[in-house]
Amino acid sequence: MNKKNISGIYLYRSLINNKVLQTEFNELEFGRGIMTISDADGTIKGTFNMGEGYEMTLKGTIFSEDKNSFLRMTGNGIPGTATDKWVYDYVGLIDPIWPNAVAQTPTITGSVIRSVDHGSSKAGVTATFYMVLTT
Repeated sequence: MNKKNISGIYLYRSLINNKVLQTEFNELEFGRGIMTISDADGTIKGTFNMGEGYEMTLKGTIFSEDKNSFLRMTGNGIPGTATDKWVYDYVGLIDPIWPNAVAQTPTITGSVIRSVDHGSSKAGVTATFYMVLTT
């Protein structure tokens, strides 16, 4: 993956940050779906499709610190749909490619926060996410 351009289709999964090791893995799910991202000179636009009519638009940027590249983006719900008024913010590391890796899949790992209340879901909840490039 070119660190200057992260365009593509990603499988997205996020997990609740739970401190109890014995928690069943399937109880940790926060979200999942497909993120389609286009990157034009470090400006990100895209969609996050969670299925069953749940979709958000994505906007953000890519930035660098030291030798690493990161993304910062906001997901906004679509007016008139089930995600109306949803707002989530994401910060992720564009994972480096290991020099001796065997068939390493390009990934982005990071943190997501629910920025605005929606329904009974309160703002401020955080989770850890990872995105795997599929195309």
